[in-house]
Amino acid sequence: MNKDAAQEYIEANIPITKIMGVKIQKLTRNEVVVAMEHAPNVNHQGSAFGGSIDSLFYVTCWAYVQLLIEDFDPHPRIVGRRGKATFSKPIKNDFAAKLIIPDQNVVTGFLEDLNTKGKARLFAQALIEYEGEIAAEFEGEFVVLRDESPPIDSFSTKG
Repeated sequence: MNKDAAQEYIEANIPITKIMGVKIQKLTRNEVVVAMEHAPNVNHQGSAFGGSIDSLFYVTCWAYVQLLIEDFDPHPRIVGRRGKATFSKPIKNDFAAKLIIPDQNVVTGFLEDLNTKGKARLFAQALIEYEGEIAAEFEGEFVVLRDESPPIDSFSTKG
């Protein structure tokens, strides 16, 4: 999936992303950058709304997971199981989230689990730099299930 196809997908399937001004800028296995307009995501103090930032982080991580599993047929389901954002600095202009690319061994293990077990989890991290500093950070868990996999609530935390 290239960035244009991913952009079309999120706008068609997650319509709020268009209203929020989410734009996939880079989408490769080595770099994922997803931007967001400030104006439609402003809070009462003139800075970016935390919920919007959190949504941007989920889309950024989702895009990477989507890229990793694009060749599976039938296409697996991606579930953002949990995430935690930490906010360090107000953001008062357009901004972008950048994925911290996982180690190749982690990615290989994730894909092997999905292929052999029909389910896999990937822990993903992203950050937003603003005015030369880290303004927000995110850590999330994403679960991918093939059609024959059990429901998400039966996904053991032990792997």
